[in-house]
Amino acid sequence: MQLAWLEQNGLHESHFLTPSNSIETDDLEDHIIICGFGRVGQIIAQLLSERLVPFVALDVRSDRVAMGRALGLSLYFGDAGSREVLHKVGAERACAATITLDSPGANYRTVWALSKYFPNVKTFIQAHDVDHGLNLEKAGATAVVPETLEPSLQLAGAILSQAKLPAQEIATALDEFRYRHLAELTELCEASGCSLGYGFARVMRKSETQPLDYPDENHFTEGTLPI
Repeated sequence: MQLAWLEQNGLHESHFLTPSNSIETDDLEDHIIICGFGRVGQIIAQLLSERLVPFVALDVRSDRVAMGRALGLSLYFGDAGSREVLHKVGAERACAATITLDSPGANYRTVWALSKYFPNVKTFIQAHDVDHGLNLEKAGATAVVPETLEPSLQLAGAILSQAKLPAQEIATALDEFRYRHLAELTELCEASGCSLGYGFARVMRKSETQPLDYPDENHFTEGTLPI
């Protein structure tokens, strides 16, 4: 990576993680690693910043990294699925990672790398559907969250409000739907042995699981059951 290209994209050489380039992470302890600085990653970073929770973020898009660096965030250009890059951001001392990368293959590879090389890190990730979630669980994800549930409920709430339903009735309807949906998902997961749907119980038994062999990014199959 040439220095001219970095400067042209608003980056400094120190913002780019390579085997020959490192950052100072000795002061990071029990921090969060944000893998992917798209819309979800940015929201998580904002919430962590407001609560003074230490974090470091990774992305492979120069525009996102430049934007984050301009805001003074600990955001670096690097492959979150790389063992070396994860080591440079102090993964062996981190407490958790949220994975919000742009492709299913990149998400899977990052979950696998963290589970295999840094089993101390609890990994949290969204799933498009049940099959996708099962693949992520097999790769070592601590908790897999249905990515469509809460946005769908927010949209439904806005529609119900426009239909002049009382606010309390809307809240009750959304809570009941959420409960039913997650209860059905729990039944499915108990039958399959996974923990999709806010599977935080798996945090306690993560150390007992073993990651799969090195992943193939073409391994994914399209799921048919939305979550």
